[in-house]
Amino acid sequence: MKINWENMGKATREALRVMVLAIIPIAIVSLEAWKVDWRLIIIVSGVSLLRFIDKLLHEMGKEKGQEKLLTGLTRF
Repeated sequence: MKINWENMGKATREALRVMVLAIIPIAIVSLEAWKVDWRLIIIVSGVSLLRFIDKLLHEMGKEKGQEKLLTGLTRF
């Protein structure tokens, strides 16, 4: 399977958006308590990874015209 770098870039940007939006409140709470909760960072990383995979599958489906891939991971 050939990698389309444009689709990879779109998926990466989607994952980074999720991470940035999640890190802001985590940083505020961490600075307030002067303590980092690593569980939150792991959860954000996992969610970002799933969003990356979902967006990549969607973009691949659009490129190849495959109806099943257009829906990404959730299939709806």
